[in-house]
Amino acid sequence: MTSEPYAIIAGIGAGTGAAVARRFARQYPVALLARSTDFAKKLAAEIEADGGTAVSYKADVADEEDLGRVFGEIQERFGTTCAAAIFNASSRPFPKPFLWQSQSDVDYALSIKSRPLRNQHRDGAYHFAKLGLPLLIGSTGHDFVPTLLYTGATAGVKANAWMQPFAVSKHSLRALVLALADEFAPQGVHVAHAIIDGVIRMPLTRILKPLSSWHAKLDPDAIAESYWHLHEQPLAYMTTEIALRPFCETW
Repeated sequence: MTSEPYAIIAGIGAGTGAAVARRFARQYPVALLARSTDFAKKLAAEIEADGGTAVSYKADVADEEDLGRVFGEIQERFGTTCAAAIFNASSRPFPKPFLWQSQSDVDYALSIKSRPLRNQHRDGAYHFAKLGLPLLIGSTGHDFVPTLLYTGATAGVKANAWMQPFAVSKHSLRALVLALADEFAPQGVHVAHAIIDGVIRMPLTRILKPLSSWHAKLDPDAIAESYWHLHEQPLAYMTTEIALRPFCETW
């Protein structure tokens, strides 16, 4: 089966997810995955109004069966030529001292990132790769390099007090992505991890971080351009990891 190349973006919100969707929609039809479709539907309508093609899908990326269902619907709608799959879903437990933390705090953080092998049913990052990679491998040979991108965070390389569950999840996500990159680059698939090292500009951070300069926050459109740059790289040189950091970050 042949089809027009398309992109899948999981984790559609007002920041990075929306910006990445808009950027990739300039080149491809896009499938938008979100837990709540209210915003995703509005974004899809905006992309369509601008001349692009976008369809929103309600999906719990931490649920293997639900994610499989959505990938099936995406293939029915768009076909099998997947140019890019971007995993931007995230979960961030509320900071608390380690001795106050519970197993549920760890479970919440790991469910979207990389659940231990004892319960892979709640492993969003892992199953996104399991479902996306066969499509990407089958899309080699076109005038693009099939690309699997993951949004990471500072916590993937630096652990802070009170944030152990988040750090564990982000460290495991980074390990997963780097291992996938090593395995699938020889098969013509570009796998990369983006460390987002700072606060992102969006309505919520304007409220929660009012004392922080708007220029000190990461521009989601610039993040999206960095993702597009990764997708444009040829097989001869593929960047495995990038770190995006504002000029004044003090982490």
